[in-house]
Amino acid sequence: MKMVDLRGKLPIHKTKRYSTRKLTDIRSIAIHHSLTFTGSPEAFATYHVNTNGWPGIAYPFVVQRDGTVYKCWDPEKVTYHVGNSNKHALGICMVGDFRTQQPTPEQYQATLELVRQLRKVIPSAQQIKGHIEYPGYSWKACPVIDMDKFRDDVDGKTIERDDSMNASEKAAFEALVRKVASLENSKNVLKKGLQEQGSTIKKQSARIAELEKLHFMEAPSWAESAVNEAMAAGLISSPSGGSYDFYRLLTVLQRGGMIIKRGDV
Repeated sequence: MKMVDLRGKLPIHKTKRYSTRKLTDIRSIAIHHSLTFTGSPEAFATYHVNTNGWPGIAYPFVVQRDGTVYKCWDPEKVTYHVGNSNKHALGICMVGDFRTQQPTPEQYQATLELVRQLRKVIPSAQQIKGHIEYPGYSWKACPVIDMDKFRDDVDGKTIERDDSMNASEKAAFEALVRKVASLENSKNVLKKGLQEQGSTIKKQSARIAELEKLHFMEAPSWAESAVNEAMAAGLISSPSGGSYDFYRLLTVLQRGGMIIKRGDV
């Protein structure tokens, strides 16, 4: 595994800085894909700093398509990549958009080796999770790869495979697996969108009900004297059923001495 040290060489924010932690605070290793067909630590750092306003690149490690591993931060840095789980997660980003691409063999093997090494150096970081598996990110299509297989591959587990398939059948089967994974992620995104729309509709319905109350309501206490005068003057026939604006208008007329009782004209 080829590793290039970029610590201290990438763009950082002028004033903001990431906090630090103890290695024992790290409980998991988070696997990401960059959601870009190509990319580099420099490009990601520039985007995270200039567009997102973050202290620096979000990933302590970036694995390029050719298998080169770039070390961008020490593991003790608490970078931004999995929300509320940042303090306890160490991020690795594989360059690529795995919704339509696949990790290259060199990239995949380098990532496996990197995870194995990190688990040796950081004994508390035994969990391996995809971005989507962290709390609050079930909608996130990241990293899209089969995480169960990835974990098995890290641990060196062998999975029994059906060798009766020819090369064409295996390719078709693997394409189907990728399609199912993509559909699952699409389902999660759609579910999240529907939940957000449902919440918005509930809020709008509550607001409409509130406004409707203002258009057909009992006279407020502050308008009672004005309503009584208007009743006595024959301007209205009922003390209730008006709108908020109607009662406010009656109160203004009363205070201006403009409600004239019967017989005073």
